[in-house]
Amino acid sequence: MENFHRMYSVLSHLKNPCLENDRKEAKQRYTENLKAYTVNLLGRPLEKLHTFFEGVEARVATGVKPEEVGFQLAYSKQELRKVIKEYPGKEVKKNLEHLNKKVEKQLCEEENLIQVVWHEMQDVFIQQYKYYDELMRRCYPDSNITLEFTMQNVLQFFSDIAQAH
Repeated sequence: MENFHRMYSVLSHLKNPCLENDRKEAKQRYTENLKAYTVNLLGRPLEKLHTFFEGVEARVATGVKPEEVGFQLAYSKQELRKVIKEYPGKEVKKNLEHLNKKVEKQLCEEENLIQVVWHEMQDVFIQQYKYYDELMRRCYPDSNITLEFTMQNVLQFFSDIAQAH
């Protein structure tokens, strides 16, 4: 990812029409690798929640009606509540801080990619949050089960962590 970012940056500064295809390819590969890196790394902060909802998705994909998923033992409302309890806001922020430290260790300061990756992680995390929220509304209607942190909390966590570094 860093190499493609660097290549894209250099080719963009050269502004040579002969290198336009190479610049576009470098940008495409950089973008693909950024997304893959982000998704791979981001799967970890809410691992159990992520795994739970992958199971819910799998049940729906095999033909189980969304509103009936909650009646299966492994994906009952009680199991969902148990998994949600493991991720109070404080724990989510701690996991995100740990994730930020990993990003800082893995990426080079010179390329200014840390902020780009952190912003991308925020976007992916918000997409996951919205998707989990939607799955809970579809698969557990009238249960009033929600995550223990809000979208506003998530935005604040990312902002606080970015400002601290």
